[in-house]
Amino acid sequence: MTRIRRAIVATLLLLIVLLSSGCWNRRELNTLGIVGLVGVDACEQGITTTFGIIIPEKSGKSSVGKTEAPPAKYVQASGKTIMDTVRDTSLRFDRKLFLSQAKAFLFSEEIARNGLGEYLDGILRYPEMRLSMHLIIVKDTSAADVMGVASGINIIPSAYMEDIIKQYKVHSTSIDSRVLDFLKASTNNGINPVVTVFKKIKKNKIGEKGMLDEYELTAEGVAVFSKDKLVGFLDGQETRGYNWVIGNVHGATITFPTPGSNAITSVEVFNAESNNDVDITGKEIKLKVNIRMNGMLDEQTSSVNLQDIDSIIESVEQGTSQAIKQEVEHTLLKVQKEYQSDIFGFGQIVHRKYPDKWKTMQDHWNELFSQAIIEVVVQAKVTKTGKSSYPVVK
Repeated sequence: MTRIRRAIVATLLLLIVLLSSGCWNRRELNTLGIVGLVGVDACEQGITTTFGIIIPEKSGKSSVGKTEAPPAKYVQASGKTIMDTVRDTSLRFDRKLFLSQAKAFLFSEEIARNGLGEYLDGILRYPEMRLSMHLIIVKDTSAADVMGVASGINIIPSAYMEDIIKQYKVHSTSIDSRVLDFLKASTNNGINPVVTVFKKIKKNKIGEKGMLDEYELTAEGVAVFSKDKLVGFLDGQETRGYNWVIGNVHGATITFPTPGSNAITSVEVFNAESNNDVDITGKEIKLKVNIRMNGMLDEQTSSVNLQDIDSIIESVEQGTSQAIKQEVEHTLLKVQKEYQSDIFGFGQIVHRKYPDKWKTMQDHWNELFSQAIIEVVVQAKVTKTGKSSYPVVK
C-alpha cells in the first residue's frame, strides 16, 4: 500500500511540474509594440487612429547635447472603430500592438463634439486596455499633431504628457481626468463629465541655436460635456473655479488688488475644502457652495508694514475671500447659462436629499440647473506672512 501511495504522489508531482513548466501564451518584449499614446481623429473612412510606440532602447537616454532618433515611433490606421484600426496596423507595422501600458487616449475636438461614447465602448471591452488611462481632448488641432511633442526633461511623449497632467495639484487650473471617470459621469444622472484639455503652443526661441520652430504642450483648462458630447471649454481661471466647487484645489496662488491701494497681493493656498448643498422651496432651486481655505501671504507690491498684523491680515483675508467668490460665481454662471450642463454634481445632491422630487426632475435636470439661484460663501484664513514683516517697497 505504501508503494502505491508513493507512486500516486510521484505521478501527481510529475504532472504538476509538467503543467507549470512554462507560460504557454507568453509574449516576449522584442515581439511587441508597446503603445504609450493613442490619438483619434476624424477622417472620410470614419476615424484615423495614431499609435505612439515606445522604443525601449531609447526610453532611458537623454537627448541633451546630442542629436538622437526620437524615443517613439508612430503608426496610423483608418477604419470605423478603434478596434478595427488596431487590427489594421498589422498590415504596415512589424510588431503586434501591446496596449496595456498606454498612458493616455487623446481625442480631437471634432470627434468629441460628435460623442465619445461609441469609441470608449471599445476601451471598456478590450481586456488589454486600462480604464485608469488619462483621457484628453486636443483643442485647435488634431490629436496626431500633439503626440510627438515632448519639450520637458522627460523625452518620451507619453511620460511627458502624464507629468504635465499631474502638475494640476500645483496650480489647480486643470484636472486629471481618467477614462473610468468619464464613463461614470456620462452614464449617471445628476452629473456630467469634464475632461483634460491639451493645446500645442509655439515656444519663444532662446538664444541663436536651432532653426526649426519648437513647440510645447499646455494642459490649462477643461472640456465641458453634456453626457458624452463636448459642449464647450473653460479657461484656466474658470477651471480653478470649478475645482473650488468640487473641493479639488490642492494648491494655487490667488492674486487680487490690495485693499485700500493700487498694489497687488498674492496669497498661496495651503489647503481648501468645499461643502455643497441644494435647497428646493416650491419651484425655486438654490445651489449653495461653502468654501473654506487656508493660506499664506505670498507677495505684495505695496508699502504696507505687516507689523500691524491683525488689521492687515483681516484685510488680506477679505480680499482673498472676495477673489475666490468672484471666480466661483463666474464659473457657475458660465456653465449654467452657456453650457447648461451640471458638471458639479448638484443633481446627485438632489437625488440624495429629495429622492421623490428627483424622479420628476432627472429627465430635465440640466434645464432646471441652468435656472437655479446661486449662493456662494467663502471663508479665507491667512495664517502666515512669510519670512518678513517689512515691505520691500517704501
